[in-house]
Amino acid sequence: MPAIRHSSKRKPPPEGFSDIEDDLLIFANKMKDAQSKPPPPGPKYKAQWEVFQISHQRSRYVYELYYDKEAISRQLYDWLLKNGYADAMLIAKWKKQGYEKVRLAVFSSHPPDCSL
Repeated sequence: MPAIRHSSKRKPPPEGFSDIEDDLLIFANKMKDAQSKPPPPGPKYKAQWEVFQISHQRSRYVYELYYDKEAISRQLYDWLLKNGYADAMLIAKWKKQGYEKVRLAVFSSHPPDCSL
């Protein structure tokens, strides 16, 4: 997740970023907490599951803002993808026909012992 503060070398965020900045900050804090937790005993995939889920939720949030709710502009959407706030490859999969069912099933099939 990129830093929320913007250096003078980077372009400032487009209009409307301040409206969603708080939600993105919540995702950043969740990600930081998930990465700093000690890994659970067991298979390695369990250690990264929470990070994977938060990343998907953040990408899904940006996807819904742009495609479903039409709450953000194209410039802001492109800026969010370019600066790592969402996974462009994952969103590209979601846009394809037939993946609308996969989007719903991804998080309903989490490991049974995962306490998320």
